[in-house]
Amino acid sequence: MATTMQTSGALAGVKVLDLSSVILGPYVSQLMADWGAEVIKIEAPSGDTTRNLATAKNPGMSAMFMNMNRNKRSLVLDLKKPESQAVLARLVAQSDILVHNYRPRPAKDLGLTYERLSQINPKLITCIAVGYGREGRYSERPAYDDLIQGISGMADLIGRYTQSSPAYVPTALADKVGSLMSLSAILAALYQRERSGEGQEIEVPMFETLASFLLVEHLTGPAYEPPLGPAGYIRQLDVTRRPFKTKDGFISVLPYTDRHWRCFFSLTNCPEMADDVRFKHITQRTEHTAELYSLVEKLLMKESTSYWLQVLEENDIPFAPISSLDDLLTDPHLQDVGFFAEYDHPTEGRLRRVTSAAKFSKSKPGFQFGAAHLGQHSREILDEIGFSQQQIDDFIAQGVSAMPVKE
Repeated sequence: MATTMQTSGALAGVKVLDLSSVILGPYVSQLMADWGAEVIKIEAPSGDTTRNLATAKNPGMSAMFMNMNRNKRSLVLDLKKPESQAVLARLVAQSDILVHNYRPRPAKDLGLTYERLSQINPKLITCIAVGYGREGRYSERPAYDDLIQGISGMADLIGRYTQSSPAYVPTALADKVGSLMSLSAILAALYQRERSGEGQEIEVPMFETLASFLLVEHLTGPAYEPPLGPAGYIRQLDVTRRPFKTKDGFISVLPYTDRHWRCFFSLTNCPEMADDVRFKHITQRTEHTAELYSLVEKLLMKESTSYWLQVLEENDIPFAPISSLDDLLTDPHLQDVGFFAEYDHPTEGRLRRVTSAAKFSKSKPGFQFGAAHLGQHSREILDEIGFSQQQIDDFIAQGVSAMPVKE
């Protein structure tokens, strides 16, 4: 049965080929799919590795995979087999965007050079989401999130902040920052194509992207030549910058403006601190972060968390409770905005998904269908691009393509 595709959304009518795997590329195409693009996920016969990572009810359909691959049809295509190139060429000819994360040499071997792709379709926008830029000496190195956190300075920042050994952030930060940069670049290229009629190749390296992301606020002393000091924004690196203890728990509090601080010190019965030369203005507060935050914690420990949540909200002082990931499922604000939605998957049962965080007033994001089994749409897609049933049977018999075990 043919899969019904969404016809609304900001990217309705845009056709995307996603040849990437794991998180970096799939998150890019996931966002485009949520916004109405028609996405074909092209997988090797072994499938995306995230199919079998973390929690799963059935093999090949992990929660992580389903979180990033809804609204995408799945086509198995073994690009290592010469017969696959005719299939790829037909798909490229009919597509607007192609995303992959192959390093230069494998990309050439698999027929994914921009020179070849642009000859097939001059309007194609190709996004290469890789570890390191092709012009640098690291270009052929394998890259994963942990490695990029290490080389970018992220792990060192965590070590400096915690005054311990370098450590990783417990989320795929490099991948997802790279995803958002890739998406931004693709949308810019789409806009450029509207004016020029031409596609182009985009390269988004994880290393360069995360390094630039971190240096927004941490390129401090070395921003000058000669440098005025080491890199690192001192407030963010101060060990006292952490959730504050209360009488019975923890809370995040960030008085920011002079008004915030005057109000905070008044609420904590020490209004004179607002005129202390160390805390009077933001420049002085930044220079004396450790002293300021140590004082704040002493003051907050006098009352309960619930007390502070109420008082801070009543006085419009920036604050937030400390939530666990599980707490998000029942967060009242997230419930108000419809952050989570439930749906029925044909094989995986009742599932929960995250909706689009970006809200459009007219072209609303939508949900089409849950993540596909490996090769679920292979026959359907090959038929759509003009191959006969005999040719499709031959592709499957030769291992060029594949269908799920239960076809």
